[in-house]
Amino acid sequence: MTSPPPTAEPPHEQLVTSSRKWTDHLSTRVAWVAHETRNLLPVAVRSLRMTLVLVVLSGIIFPLLVFAIGQAAFPAQANGSLVTNTQGRVIGSSLIGQQFSQPAYFHGRPSAVGYNAAGSGSSALGPTNPHLVSGNGSEVTVARGATPPPGATPVPGKPNTYYVPGSYLGVRSYANQFRKENGLACDTPLPSDIVTASGSGLDPDISVEAAYLQLNRVVAARKALGGQNATITVGRVMDLIDQHTTGRDLGFMGEPRVNVLDLNLALDALYRSPTGQK
Repeated sequence: MTSPPPTAEPPHEQLVTSSRKWTDHLSTRVAWVAHETRNLLPVAVRSLRMTLVLVVLSGIIFPLLVFAIGQAAFPAQANGSLVTNTQGRVIGSSLIGQQFSQPAYFHGRPSAVGYNAAGSGSSALGPTNPHLVSGNGSEVTVARGATPPPGATPVPGKPNTYYVPGSYLGVRSYANQFRKENGLACDTPLPSDIVTASGSGLDPDISVEAAYLQLNRVVAARKALGGQNATITVGRVMDLIDQHTTGRDLGFMGEPRVNVLDLNLALDALYRSPTGQK
């Protein structure tokens, strides 16, 4: 004879049993979390201590040490290689080029950013890019009778089409401009630095050859100013170029170069600064 099936628990007892099981499970989980926390807490504390030590070493002590060494051993370079005039006023840096336009000054390299130190950059044109020679301008076609874009020039043979120059005029334009302003023949060979923009657009130096090619123009412009500038000679300016020529780095890296700002300041120191802007 088979035994009767077990009698089911009343609903309220089932609830009590479920609650007891949940409470036991929760207690087990809480105990496990507490155990893991006790194990992880020392690791977290050690990690925090290590973080604080590294912050102090790399964020405070090391920068202060580098700053102290720089101020003690290389004060001029550490403070930006600043250049001051005879009145002690900061007028630039020997590391950042400036744009000189007066004929009585030596001129620097072309700049794709107009020597704007806040937005340095290059023309981003490689040696195989035709725009390196012709410039990064573009042709724009407008409706008949419409006003052409500012600074645009008509394109021959293309009605209502205009050429709008870009920030980089190209080797051909820079070469023509340099030869014209220095009174050079149209076939005069030019060094590459004076007809191309640098990678930063802020190169403070030019090649020695580029400085010599500007020599006659600078001397003639200074003589025309009269006064103390009338005593300037080609030989004296050639000496200034030689005095401000920096040789190859470590004797073999790069090419000899002339810092344009330093050279122009030396000219002003000897022959007085021209009136007006640079």
